Amino acid sequence: MIQAEVDLASGRFNEAVALVERADKHQNNREISAVVRRVKAIASARNKGNEFFKFSKYSEACTAYGEGLHHDPLNAILLCNRAACHSKLGQWEKAIEDCNTVLNLKSSYAKARLRRADCFAKLEKWEASAQDYQILTREFPADEEVAKALLKAKSHLQRKS
Repeated sequence: MIQAEVDLASGRFNEAVALVERADKHQNNREISAVVRRVKAIASARNKGNEFFKFSKYSEACTAYGEGLHHDPLNAILLCNRAACHSKLGQWEKAIEDCNTVLNLKSSYAKARLRRADCFAKLEKWEASAQDYQILTREFPADEEVAKALLKAKSHLQRKS
């Protein structure tokens, strides 16, 4: 059961489902059955969200990821995926909130930092955007897109001064 929780947190949703199903076969009790239902609900919500996202149905994807978060409110992957939906819908403040939660849980989650930096830029919050891009350039010095985005944010900051 612990490994299933680790798998959920690491984004290995299908592996988590397989583990809890195996445990349920060997130890058929209420507690394990409840965990099985929870893990399956989280994995199902993620899969539904991913399908909706793939077909540009961002509002539906956002709702699906939210269903998964109902069962696992601090799942960084579901939060980051929901932030992507919010961003695609132009709901940048909501996307930033989800990214903030993710980064409070896992400060090294580059995808959440990149998404937040982009949302800050869209809101013309150049200082915050530049700070995130600076962290990303230290982590990924060869990434030209991040370097360009940092230069853009710094350029806007200089114009503002």
